Amino acid sequence: MVNALPAIELTGPVLVQSGQAAAGFPARPCIISCEVGPADRRALLDLFSRSSPDTRRSRFHSALSVFPQRYLDEILVGRQLALVARDSCQEENAGKVFGLASAAPVAPSTAECAVWVDDAWQGHGVGTLLMRGILQLLANRGTRTAIGIIEPANFAIRRLVDRVAPGATTRAEDGMIVVSIPLPDLAAAPSASY
Repeated sequence: MVNALPAIELTGPVLVQSGQAAAGFPARPCIISCEVGPADRRALLDLFSRSSPDTRRSRFHSALSVFPQRYLDEILVGRQLALVARDSCQEENAGKVFGLASAAPVAPSTAECAVWVDDAWQGHGVGTLLMRGILQLLANRGTRTAIGIIEPANFAIRRLVDRVAPGATTRAEDGMIVVSIPLPDLAAAPSASY
């Protein structure tokens, strides 16, 4: 099992006095780690509380007001493969989770994966990094196909899938878009591709 992916430089928002995010500051390091466990409960609950209703709907396909307990528990005890993006650049945000990628088996050799990024960090490369990381881990574990369920109007995640997995196929199902990503080629890819 991979304990951590290498530090990656991302340009991201910086919190200013008013609590608003300001973009355009120098690149900052971001560590993506698959070490998600019970100690991360508060950080994941905080990620949920910082997420806008639109972000929650995009991730959970419903505007939830409470983090789904079963999903949280499965991540924390390791029943779902999970990677988190942590803020490692500002002392006051040490350990803060600003992105989560998770995957759960849905059939033999197939896992459903999802990516969720803090509103302030959207559009700064976190989702791309998390998606690449979770797909690589799935491929290394022998999963042959990753699927994702996307709302048709979620153009940001559709562009992310196009960037990360240009060989993905899509189909419409129950008003959603189901994306299928073949993984065998990723297992042979060097992890330095991050």
